[in-house]
Amino acid sequence: MLNRWFFLVFCGLIAWIPLIALAQPDTPNKDKIALVMKALSNPFFFKMESGAKDYARENHLTLEVFGTELETDLAHQASILNNLISRGYGAIVIAPADSRTLDPILKKAVDQGIVVINIDNPLDKTAQAEQGLDIPFVGSDNAKGAALVGDYFRRQLQGRGRLIVIEGIPGAQNGDLRKSGFIQAVTAGGGIEIVDSVSANWQTEDAFAVMSNLLEKHGSVDAVFCANDQMALGVLHALDLRNLTGKVRVGGYDNIEAIRNELRNGRVDATVEQHPELMGRYGVALAAQAMQGKKIPTYQETPLALITHESFGKRIALTLSDLKNPFFAAMLKGAQTQAEVHGVDLSYADAGNDDSQQLLTLQNFVDKKADLIIINPTNSQAVRPGIDLANRARIPVITVDRKAYGGQVVSHIASDNVAGGRLVGEYLVRKLDNGGAIAEFEGIPGASASYERGKGFNDDLADHKNLRVATREIANFNRDDARAAMTQLLTQNQRFAAIFAHNDTMILGIMDAFHAHPDQQRPLLVGFDAIPEALQALHEGKIAATVAQRPDRMGALAVETAIRVLRGESPPPTIAVELDLIEASR
Repeated sequence: MLNRWFFLVFCGLIAWIPLIALAQPDTPNKDKIALVMKALSNPFFFKMESGAKDYARENHLTLEVFGTELETDLAHQASILNNLISRGYGAIVIAPADSRTLDPILKKAVDQGIVVINIDNPLDKTAQAEQGLDIPFVGSDNAKGAALVGDYFRRQLQGRGRLIVIEGIPGAQNGDLRKSGFIQAVTAGGGIEIVDSVSANWQTEDAFAVMSNLLEKHGSVDAVFCANDQMALGVLHALDLRNLTGKVRVGGYDNIEAIRNELRNGRVDATVEQHPELMGRYGVALAAQAMQGKKIPTYQETPLALITHESFGKRIALTLSDLKNPFFAAMLKGAQTQAEVHGVDLSYADAGNDDSQQLLTLQNFVDKKADLIIINPTNSQAVRPGIDLANRARIPVITVDRKAYGGQVVSHIASDNVAGGRLVGEYLVRKLDNGGAIAEFEGIPGASASYERGKGFNDDLADHKNLRVATREIANFNRDDARAAMTQLLTQNQRFAAIFAHNDTMILGIMDAFHAHPDQQRPLLVGFDAIPEALQALHEGKIAATVAQRPDRMGALAVETAIRVLRGESPPPTIAVELDLIEASR
């Protein structure tokens, strides 16, 4: 009897096994993203990891980080990949140690339904084709980055000199591209000779040994370009031992902290910032999108910046129209980040939308002898006396977002506001098949951004007679002013098919007015700027669309352009920042 009871229990357990298996997920790791890097001891990859983790935390993603001790440890990286594949991770973001060798392993991952994103060092296209792969890539254009150093050395050497190139690992495509990009740029026009080009395997110690041998072989040279900063440190040590520091120009690539110290002291001339934090961030973002079944681009480029010793310690002053506005707060943050990258001393002041306060600030900047002034005007006309002050003191001036009407301005950085206004017009034409009345909320009278956005919008609507602007309200880019004006329109029982406000702060004020009058039918609400609160309202379906114009990028470009001016370069008179229309998904 007892044996029979055990048999029945055993059979019952066997019967439950398939049900237990069905209740379990395919793999406990299918929702995880793995970031696989190389040389975790390299500060470059600290930044990459930081950017990836920030994005994962902000978007509630599960991210795990792996890597090798040395950049040359290809076998260890291959072992990590095989382990991740066997454990069924949902996505792998890989900064490969080699551009060809890992393709068969990555092919195995793709065949098992694992999303693979390549960052930093691009995989070889021919090797991918042999495996039937087309893996998306996130990273900078390495040839373009190295060409920045090449162009800089050519200018500094006035087109004549003898140079050495210290290469990365042979076969690593990022190293090969840096070598070719630098040589092509520095030798353009003739007069410069590359006396030798030797690999140092990305390592400081190897670079010291290689450079010591090359100096014995060739004697002193005029400049050395290293395919990464770690090798530049080794080269610098070799020059120190021969009392050649400061006599031989040294260029690197990556902008690590140790090289920044040498730039600050004038012992290294140049390096390249390629924003590894953005590589990590964008790589994880694309992986998450692909895991959700969304279409992703095959290439997402990350920005580059030439960092030179001249910018360290320079004083740039920035005046902003109104820091209470999130748009200008984001602009300041972008400027501060870029200033830190270049070693610049950035001071700033908030004009609080007060023309006279901005003029007093500009007088103060001139009195303190700033090396360059960046102005985000409160008013395009009222700012002219302040620009004239700077002009008389021979301090270069750059404007950002809003133009200045008068005075000498080296360069203006802004979105194409006219094009942005057209985007809104095209959107409403598409959405309002039956036409209708539109309310337009304008910004500060005299501000170029307000004029240009309104011009693009109205020019586009001019060809569509069934759409008409029934009223224009001046709300000064201010939320409270917009709410008050909209409340007045609602109490007058005015009805609109759509409302376009020249910035998001005003469209949020209009949204507030409708929230206080829930009995009123809400029209299409369209703003301009894509500030965080507006994007949240867009996500919740409270507004219909906004135009994204990247204020953080404007601030960063303003500082980057200032650095170019301080190096003696001549930037374009106008630099456009990309923009796009973002629509609600529901």
